[in-house]
Amino acid sequence: MVNLRVCALECEALRGLLQERAAQCLVLDCRSFFSFNAAHIRGSCNVRLSTIVRRRAKGALALEHVVPNEELRARLRQGLIHTVVLLDERSADLELPKRDSTLLLALGTLCREARGARICFLKGEWSRDRPGSRRRRGGTAAVPFLGFRSPPGRAALTRRLSVPSAPAGGYEAFSSACSELCTKPAAPTGLSLPLSASSAPGSADSGCSSCGTPLYDQGGPVEILPFLYLGSAYHASRKDMLDALGITALINVSANCPNHFEGHYQYKSIPVEDNHKADISSWFNEAIDFIDSVKNDGGRVFVHCQAGISRSATICLAYLMRTNRVKLDEAFEFVKQRRSIISPNFSFMGQLLQFESQVLAPNCSAEAGSPAMSVLDRGASTTTVFNFPVSIPVHTSSSALSYLQSPITTSPSC
Repeated sequence: MVNLRVCALECEALRGLLQERAAQCLVLDCRSFFSFNAAHIRGSCNVRLSTIVRRRAKGALALEHVVPNEELRARLRQGLIHTVVLLDERSADLELPKRDSTLLLALGTLCREARGARICFLKGEWSRDRPGSRRRRGGTAAVPFLGFRSPPGRAALTRRLSVPSAPAGGYEAFSSACSELCTKPAAPTGLSLPLSASSAPGSADSGCSSCGTPLYDQGGPVEILPFLYLGSAYHASRKDMLDALGITALINVSANCPNHFEGHYQYKSIPVEDNHKADISSWFNEAIDFIDSVKNDGGRVFVHCQAGISRSATICLAYLMRTNRVKLDEAFEFVKQRRSIISPNFSFMGQLLQFESQVLAPNCSAEAGSPAMSVLDRGASTTTVFNFPVSIPVHTSSSALSYLQSPITTSPSC
């Protein structure tokens, strides 16, 4: 049994920290990848723990899992970060999250390995509308961790007393009280442009057959992340579109679409065909490294193939999976919400599934297959093609625009 003591912090106190001592304060957001990308506190970091990491940790996570950024981790260990604040969706009491929740696991790790910093839990403001509740200020809270059990029925009683319409704590309470310190990704801009290439100054020659305007296009590139966009070859031929979005580099995932503006943008060519024999996984590491290099230089990358449906979507999915350590189905849904017509072919989905096992279970040699995770970290490529005899929902339709409604959801297990 371990009973750890953690400071309970309210919204106004965190507001003061962020406004006066932001450089000495680290905010760790323990919500899901989707929730964090939908809205978060400016400057906060998202803590994501895969199912496999949780199971293997057995309550003893390494600091690298909680703070993956090496620079932040070094500052924390050097004592340059004085306060670490953790939060989840809406918990106002540390007895509410499950014992194996990301929040409690991260708290336990920080209390062991970041002893020089003050560890806080953002409980938010207690709503006056909650029956039987009293407004709390400051103080400490006990962390139920590694075998600690709350008094029987107390957590359940707290949940029953909650009023869903009144945020009790966590991000919901903070965003309600301090919305000016929270951010939401801006919607893609510059998309209300004419779809006729002939009427767009600076566009590529409209006679390029591979770049003709597809009927299924959504009008412009879509933002996957603030520095990553996805679209079609037609979009890649529209310099006005690219400039409006601040694009500085393009990844051309095709064997026949030309690079129209090599004198204006940085290009990365991935000559892959959209068929079941193509090995796109051998390009994942190069593409990810390219995107990261452009991001680190303050630029934006536009990834395209011919239709912006299969090959380019696969590259974007691989990037999200590796850099954010999320499962294939999470990444798929995230991208699909932004460009609904994405549909990697059967073989590409199989290769992405294998990539998932390498990213989320690097130590499972039986599942990681070849290439190993060490190859991923070196950025080397491979020539192995993975085909899986799995079932994918197929919607029979005479339309050539039918696509998968859900991705492969099988996850690796050890």
